[in-house]
Order: sequence, then C-alpha cells, then structure tokens
Amino acid sequence: MSLAFLAGLVHLSPANATTISKKLLLIAHRGASGYAPEHTIASYKLAIEQGADFVEQDLQLTRDGVLICLHDPDLARTTNVKEVFPDRTTERDVEGAGMKKRGWYTIDFTLAEIKQLDAGSWFNRANPFIANPAYVGERVPTLEETIEFVGRRAGLYIELKHYPFYKSLGHDIASLTAALLKARGFDKSGDRDRIFIQSFSKEGLLRMKEIAPGYARIQLIPMEAPGREDSRKITAVLAKEIAGYAQGVGPDMRMVNGDADVQTLHKAGLLVHPYTFRGLTTASARRPLEEVQQNGLTLRAHIIDDIQRFVGFEIDGGFTDYPDLWRAAMGTKIKRK
Repeated sequence: MSLAFLAGLVHLSPANATTISKKLLLIAHRGASGYAPEHTIASYKLAIEQGADFVEQDLQLTRDGVLICLHDPDLARTTNVKEVFPDRTTERDVEGAGMKKRGWYTIDFTLAEIKQLDAGSWFNRANPFIANPAYVGERVPTLEETIEFVGRRAGLYIELKHYPFYKSLGHDIASLTAALLKARGFDKSGDRDRIFIQSFSKEGLLRMKEIAPGYARIQLIPMEAPGREDSRKITAVLAKEIAGYAQGVGPDMRMVNGDADVQTLHKAGLLVHPYTFRGLTTASARRPLEEVQQNGLTLRAHIIDDIQRFVGFEIDGGFTDYPDLWRAAMGTKIKRK
C-alpha cells in the first residue's frame, strides 16, 4: 500500500469535516483474529497477508507504564497468567460501575512479567478445528513492537481502551500513544493518514484532539460513558455532537438498520466503520466456516452476505475477524503465501 494511496483515504479540514472516501477500508479486527490468536504478531501478520488496509490494536497499560496490545484489561482470557502467576489477582472496577471484579489486570504486572505469558495456546484449545502448533508461545506485543512489525505495510487503527479507568490511576494513555506515534514519525504529513484513533470514550478522543489533532478520530458507539443511553441509537443529534470532535463513527453493526442510518452519519460529515463482521462467532468461540447456520447459510456465506449488505448501505469500511472473507465479498482474490 503506497503512501499516496493511504493519504487519499481521509481528508481532514480545519473544520473537522471529512470527505467520504470511495475506498472501502478493510480493518482487521484484532488482526486476522478468526484464524489466529487475537493481538499477536501472528494475527497481525496474517491480516496483512490477507490484504487488510488497517490492522486494529486495542491498548492496555502495564504497571511500568508500557502500552501493550490486548483487548481485555484482564490477562486471563487470552494468556496462561492463571498458571504462571496464580496468586497475583487483584480487585478492580475497570468499568467504573461501582463493582469491583477480581482478575489478573495488566496494570498490576510489569512488561517483563507479561512477556513470560503464552498468548497463543488458548486459541488452539478454544478452536481445535483451526489449531496451529506455531501459535504456542506467542507473546503479548507492545504497541511499539506492533508499529515496528506492521511498519508501512498497513495502517494502524488504535483503540484507547478504558480511558477513564487508567486516568483515575494517574495514567494518560492518549498522551502515551501520541508520544510513541510521534517518536515513530507518524506525526508527519502523509504518515498521519495511516493512523486512526478510536475509543468508546468521548473524553479520550477529546484529549487526543487536544494533543495530537492531526490523527483521524473515530467515536465507537454506543459510548461507554455512564448515562449515555442516547448513544445507543443513531440520530442526527448524536451525529452532530460527534462531528464536533471526531471524523468518523464506529457503530455496533446491530445499530445500523439500513442506509438511512448511514446517511444520517454521512450528512454530518462522518466516516462510518461498523463492527464486527464475524457472523455468529465470538472472539472466544469460533465455528468452522463451512458449518451451516440456522438461516441455511454456511458461516462463510453468512459473513460474506453481511459484508455485501452493509456495503450496499454505503459504509466506508468495516471491522472483520476474517479479512479474506471481506476480500471475497468484494470479489478480490487473495494471494496466499
């Protein structure tokens, strides 16, 4: 993917408006996470090989202040932390809901400790039909390692996770992200267009607008902030609010009921990148792609059908765990290594 190509994907004006791109963006959700353990170099590598325009990174923070790529604030689901550090649980209220939950939180472990963990074997156990012995021993990557690996082969679609939680502990993950991107040269004209910053937290995106306004910002909805039940439905009022500080919206695909919803967001000047095209699977429980679903379609056909239907709504891109199926939906052949 050339710099000139990526530079044409999003055009930001001083007024924060966005020119809707004709290029449909394929965003690999946690990498090619339908085929490989999410947020590992193996998953990112496969996503690039399958033609992803952008690869997503969810950010968590270690005790020693290092940004790592991991969806959950708790290490338990995707690593063997229970076996390696069985006595290291703490209680944390990550969601800010007033209820603490016991777990193995990244913020309580140093990077060196997290690097001892196996972040690949869980995938093989959960998905024996696509298990790969090469995934055993995969490590949790840092954001810096991910940037170095992905390089300029794909764009980076970075999510600020649990921004209020980390802020309550005295950490500004927006500033840490901006500083790392600057150190890697992404603050320069052209390279900025290779970056999207997304978050469920409006506060996190406002902070990024303040300190690094050149990166395109995507508000994920529904918002995670308490009391924002109004963000569970796409409306012109919500679109206007978001357009005041972001260039796009990442709606749960279940919120998009047709092209009228997409047009509501487009009229506010917003890009629309729904999540997540993966059929009836979940991040923790995959199914064989040739398995027939209750609707009579194979899982593969179901995912392709969903993608094609939403493309018909004129979305600008989307998140999928199966990048090759996005390409198949677009009629593009994948060169496999």
